[in-house]
Amino acid sequence: MRALCLLPTLFLLLIGLGSAQAQTLGDSSVHDEIRRYAEDYVRDLVPVQPDDKLEVNAASIDTRLVLTECLGQLTADIRGAGEVKRNTHVFLQCHETPSWEIFVPVRVKVLKPVVTASDPITRNTLLQAQHLSVDYQDEVLLRGDVFNNPADLIGSRTKRDLRPGQPILNNQLCVVCKGDKVSILAQTGGLTIKTDGMAKEDGSFNDTIRVSNANSGREISAQIMSAGQVQVKL
Repeated sequence: MRALCLLPTLFLLLIGLGSAQAQTLGDSSVHDEIRRYAEDYVRDLVPVQPDDKLEVNAASIDTRLVLTECLGQLTADIRGAGEVKRNTHVFLQCHETPSWEIFVPVRVKVLKPVVTASDPITRNTLLQAQHLSVDYQDEVLLRGDVFNNPADLIGSRTKRDLRPGQPILNNQLCVVCKGDKVSILAQTGGLTIKTDGMAKEDGSFNDTIRVSNANSGREISAQIMSAGQVQVKL
């Protein structure tokens, strides 16, 4: 008889647990929607280049907070100067009844495509396609002049040892090295003159170095445009 008396109590308890669980799931869904709203708001404010990758992640919201669904009456802004930073707090406000407001922490990360070493590269290596990869790396951690196109580096020589995954920097390269044969381009108006020459010193992209004209033997200053090619400004 005691077992039979317990059945209604157990039944009511199970119903109560089911209702509580459903309520929790419902609240969690609302909190997740609020997080996504904050992420979308920030994502629209971050300027990125076409090849960049943008990561925007809002922090979890305490599900114990009572936040009702706010259809069409939810606004967002960033207090102060309104600037999106790496760690940003988005102020969300519901203008319905019941109203509520909350600050949601959002972390922002912009990943840039950079040329890196595919494998260990030793000093004085003539770079070829197999030496190079493109990885996406956090722009905040990038230092120095990096590259995003492996083709620009082919034919350059390394001035030091490079580790796999390490971004290749402009100052780590000898794009034209002392003793290299180079093509010298001279442009004036619509006329382009091309002749052969030899580099008298090392240099990287956009550096001005001394080169000698193979025909006249005359030494001139020229700007490095790419591996094996320099340009004289007339």
